[in-house]
Amino acid sequence: MSEDSAGLQPARGLLVLFALTVLVSAFLLFQVQPLISKIILPWFGGSPSVWTTAMLFFQCTLCAGYFYAHLLARRVRPERQAWVHGALLAMAAALSFFVVPDATFKPTGDEDPVSRILLLLAVSVGLPYFCLATTGPLIQYWFARSSPGASAFRLYALSNAGSFLALLSFPYLFEPHFEIGQLGALWTAGFWLFAVLCGAVVWRVRAAKPLVAMRSATPSVPSVTLSAVPGLGQRASWLALPALASLAFIATTDHVSHDVAPEPRLWIATLSLYLLTFIVCFDHPRWYRRGPAAAVTLLAIALLSGRHDIPEWLGFEVSYGLTETRWAHFATLFLICFVCHGELYRRRPDNPRFITEFYLLMSVGGACGGLFVALIATHFFADYYEWSLALVGAIGLGSAILWEVFAPPGRSTATGLLAATAAVVLAGLVIYWEDPLGLRRDDEPEYRSQRVHQARNFYGTVSVIERRYRAHPADDRRTFYSGQIIHGMQFLDPARKRLGVTYYSPGSGAGETLTYAMEKRAGLRVAIVGLGAGTLANYARETDRYDFFDINPEVFRVADRWFDNLAACRAREKRNVLGDARLKFEGLPADVRYDVIVLDAFSGDSVPVHLLTREAFALYRQHLAPGGFIVVHITNSYLNLFPVVRRQAEALGLAWRHKYQTEDMDHQIRRNHYFVMTEDRDYLARYPSVRRPIFDDQDRVIGEVDPDIPGFPLWTDSFSSVNAIELKD
Repeated sequence: MSEDSAGLQPARGLLVLFALTVLVSAFLLFQVQPLISKIILPWFGGSPSVWTTAMLFFQCTLCAGYFYAHLLARRVRPERQAWVHGALLAMAAALSFFVVPDATFKPTGDEDPVSRILLLLAVSVGLPYFCLATTGPLIQYWFARSSPGASAFRLYALSNAGSFLALLSFPYLFEPHFEIGQLGALWTAGFWLFAVLCGAVVWRVRAAKPLVAMRSATPSVPSVTLSAVPGLGQRASWLALPALASLAFIATTDHVSHDVAPEPRLWIATLSLYLLTFIVCFDHPRWYRRGPAAAVTLLAIALLSGRHDIPEWLGFEVSYGLTETRWAHFATLFLICFVCHGELYRRRPDNPRFITEFYLLMSVGGACGGLFVALIATHFFADYYEWSLALVGAIGLGSAILWEVFAPPGRSTATGLLAATAAVVLAGLVIYWEDPLGLRRDDEPEYRSQRVHQARNFYGTVSVIERRYRAHPADDRRTFYSGQIIHGMQFLDPARKRLGVTYYSPGSGAGETLTYAMEKRAGLRVAIVGLGAGTLANYARETDRYDFFDINPEVFRVADRWFDNLAACRAREKRNVLGDARLKFEGLPADVRYDVIVLDAFSGDSVPVHLLTREAFALYRQHLAPGGFIVVHITNSYLNLFPVVRRQAEALGLAWRHKYQTEDMDHQIRRNHYFVMTEDRDYLARYPSVRRPIFDDQDRVIGEVDPDIPGFPLWTDSFSSVNAIELKD
């Protein structure tokens, strides 16, 4: 062994220790996010905003960790840095046993959910997560000081690779095989392993005087645009670029979750793509080519936003199912983040002194995206405008890149002006297609349509559209929208106000069951989970008692102001119960039994998974009167929920009927699916299951759709997945 090679061995060993510590810390950092989000999701109504708020906490804590690392590197002498960080590490290890939140944090119904979630996360995982967040920038700083000439940014790529591995392993390795408590114990054990590794790094850093320089196995790539001291514009880009990427990531997750399902696996998918762009861009500059990346991103944005209008303009139809919709959004998200992080890497500092500042500003930018969505957009926007803002921001960035590529200083600007013009046109088209302000009216010659109300909060968006017919005022109506999906309608004509329309006609599963139950019993006790426009209230008699459950206070306000179904409800006793229905059922006295429980709590097409698990149905069964009915509204544009509820009926030992009603627009009845569980033998004998018919080109029935999926697993609080129930047609 040569003297030179012998001198390099300690540095190589140190690199292995550094790399392993970074990998483990990143793995734990992103394992805990889906773990805790999954635990608290049922506590807050299964809303996608749970994930948005959790991401806000994690991003802000990450930012605080980077700020600590920056101060430690700048203000504390190297020999004392190890002692300070070692003390922090010891405290975090002691608190890592409390990562699973205590059930005392469950809301009662009237708390602010955002502040509640933030407090819960701070108490349960705050300091351990903060300690994990400091690891990446600190170790890269120590490595850069100890190993001149080596690229510390490859450790950042390794960190993101660990995060990526954590996200992929959680739904496919850990979640299916371990209970929540076991997952919490495994994470705590992992944190202690990290503490040992980090302690070893701290010891080596403390003992080094100075540390031995190491030759990088891969020569470092010289910076292309950087000076020794970053300028104001460069520092501003460290904020702006990650802010746009974070906004795109969170807005995409929110946008898709509200239309499909607030499922942790969906969140993991978007976060994984977000991290993947970090891995690729920070590994080596060869992966990012500015001009092609910007051009492809602009094209993807145009195709995504115009996916309905462009085919129509070209004279053909395209049907988008769940898979196509989801992956179109995922691809666009990946490209936007790829461009943002590619540009961020180009503007990195080449002086190790500025590494911690670089990561600090980058984390602040990322936190700004979360703050904007969770606090500003949710409280001040009436709809999901941040999605459109992210697309327009990406168009601006892509256009600026193309301008720099095609019209650099000293060359003709004709090509650059053409690119800029095209970008402005594209931005206008995207705004037109997305229509964030609802300016595109759907007026027709026979009627005038107006949005009379729109509001947004933690639980989603609700709106009311009023349609006035010029020649037939008896058809005037108000329609209740949850997201983009109709969840109730009422005619304004007094003679037609009490009609059961949309999904709630007498021939629907809900209408049929309520009518039958009224025939059998003189007085019913009914629970309606999910209010909408309150149409089902019209079935109540003077002898009945109705409880209306809804987690969203805005729904009650809309039902009172714009519809009068609740006000006209004839039930001798009626209650509006604000809060998550599952938590409210948990708090009911044991002697409260319902003759009919109707589950109609979906927000848009988004499925509140926690209301469809084994544990949830056990609660419904507990409060179901003998011979009573559990009626589940399973109409959905993207998911086949039949096998989900069938497995729950089998687990409860209840018989069931599947009810499909075809569309009848002459009577304002929309196609609807219901699943009815009961022990009532007379009902089972009288009402057979009705499947969805299959029609040929001449509208003749040629068969029926079998919605069952053999071997479908039982949904529980520990396991649920929408992957197997995606509708393919």
